[in-house]
Amino acid sequence: MEFYGVSTEDIKRYVEGSHHRAFELFGSHRREDEVCFLVYAPHAKSVRLAGDFNEWSADRHLMQRGPYGVYGIQIPQIQDGCRYKYVIEKEDGTLLWKADPYAIRSEKPPLSASIVCELAPFPWEDETFVAERSHGTDKPMSIYEVCLSSWRKAGDNYYSFDFLVDELVPYVKDNGFTHVEIMPITEHPYDGSWGYQQTGYYAISSRFGHPGGFQHLVNSFHKAGIGVILDWVPAHYPKDAHGLAYFDGHALYEPDHWHDAYNTQWDTINFDYGKNHVRNFLISNLHFLAETYHVDGFRVDAVAYMIHRRLGRSDSGLNPHAIEFLQELNISLGSIKGMLLFAEESTDFEGVTRPVHEGGLGFHYKWNMGWMNDTLRYMKLDPFFRGTNHDLVTFPMMYAFSERFLLPLSHDEVVHMKGSLIEKMPGTYEEKFAQLRLLYLYQYTHPGKKLIFMGGEFAQFREWNEFVSLDWHLLDFPAHDAMLRYVKELNLLYRNTPPLYEIDTSWEGYQWVEVDNRVQNVFVFRRIDKKGREILVALNFSPILITDHRIPARAKTYEVIFNTDEWKYSGGNQGSLGIVKPHRRILYIDIAPFSGIVLKEVT
Repeated sequence: MEFYGVSTEDIKRYVEGSHHRAFELFGSHRREDEVCFLVYAPHAKSVRLAGDFNEWSADRHLMQRGPYGVYGIQIPQIQDGCRYKYVIEKEDGTLLWKADPYAIRSEKPPLSASIVCELAPFPWEDETFVAERSHGTDKPMSIYEVCLSSWRKAGDNYYSFDFLVDELVPYVKDNGFTHVEIMPITEHPYDGSWGYQQTGYYAISSRFGHPGGFQHLVNSFHKAGIGVILDWVPAHYPKDAHGLAYFDGHALYEPDHWHDAYNTQWDTINFDYGKNHVRNFLISNLHFLAETYHVDGFRVDAVAYMIHRRLGRSDSGLNPHAIEFLQELNISLGSIKGMLLFAEESTDFEGVTRPVHEGGLGFHYKWNMGWMNDTLRYMKLDPFFRGTNHDLVTFPMMYAFSERFLLPLSHDEVVHMKGSLIEKMPGTYEEKFAQLRLLYLYQYTHPGKKLIFMGGEFAQFREWNEFVSLDWHLLDFPAHDAMLRYVKELNLLYRNTPPLYEIDTSWEGYQWVEVDNRVQNVFVFRRIDKKGREILVALNFSPILITDHRIPARAKTYEVIFNTDEWKYSGGNQGSLGIVKPHRRILYIDIAPFSGIVLKEVT
């Protein structure tokens, strides 16, 4: 039995079981010369369809109620680009004008209507890239995090997807990143939310053009060898009247009780993962984005808030429905070859990256918020006090292999009066740049995948402001231009040095050489690859030039393959360079102030 072309069994699975292709059931779908609209609104007294086709009348197109509270209607002669909304009548006769939760295109904010859109088949040219992608931990991964609306901006206008194809894609490729992570790109009413308060989970934001333009952008990244990760927000949604909140006059996507539904941290509404249709709506969303746009991965936002019910409140506790939802999500997306799933999880909850069949959540990587917090706290210290806070560098290695980690220096660290990364560094202008270079070398040589937020690659001094463009004029200044060159060459070092990425998840790939030098603020360690080849990393977090520093040597000859203090990086060109030979199995090296060097064995 069917209801407007959709089987009753599929609708039943959506409401009572698991259906991870709900986008094939709901929304607007063209069938020959007609467009069929289906919406789930079980508590509605009635549902009507209003739009350009009927002069936005709420009385002319009454939708038929079908099984399980699904409403449908089929209308002839509707063209792509036609705007519409569902007009939902509550039990008391009040009318709610709602956007389509499954619309794949919306009006540009502040307007909020859904738009009929049938995407034409896209001529993808990324077959080889998609076939070869992998979430293996033994591959290099350096991610450039970007907000498309403020990477570059023309006054109050947004650059189009075509512009980003021409400008952003070659920029990311030229600077050596393996992936780009795009902050929430689906429709949201307010730029100030950074996209984290979404009203259209299936609609690519119209700020940048037609959804087909986003396909073009992803295809261009893939042709350049760059993977695309999307930031995704399944924890909560805004209270905007046209959105998901109390969609049919009752708690449909949110918990039944306001105490559980209201999100005090962000003044938003929480999803209820105990409802089958909510889980199906969200998991289907990932499948839709992955299939329609060839996305390579998702960073799941606010996982800690999801799994800890009412996080930060006195009545906090684990949310078993959220845990089960995340496990179901990871199992379902596991069917897509090479799909990457990252958890932004800031607590000590165990098993975030453990497989589901072993009791874990099943993510591939967890953001290492502990490493980030300890590292930035250490870097902000006056060097005089770093010795007494030595454990801020050593302690992260105590749990470095408890999960598969990504090391984030993300947007969250350069907003809300926290200061930019370079502003966090103490000292003179030159010392700030030296310490930022040192911070990046520490990040890139520490076990874990890497992420840098836009602007950090050229040391933007101003905090990120989502309403204005990055300060590209800074590249006219030698120190900033040199920092961009530095990050590019650091990415090249990372990608071409297997000891830095092949064994990222166990002590087999890492060995302390000097761990307790609190007096000089020096750390030395080895990174080792699968073939037993190793590199030495020496970091000096003090303002003192260190000479003839002794390191046990295993090889007869070493070569300095990276020095953060070289002239070309706007450094002082101090510290060891070139070939270094040990004497009686002791290597004597020089390390410039606030700098680091990387040495490899020469055979």
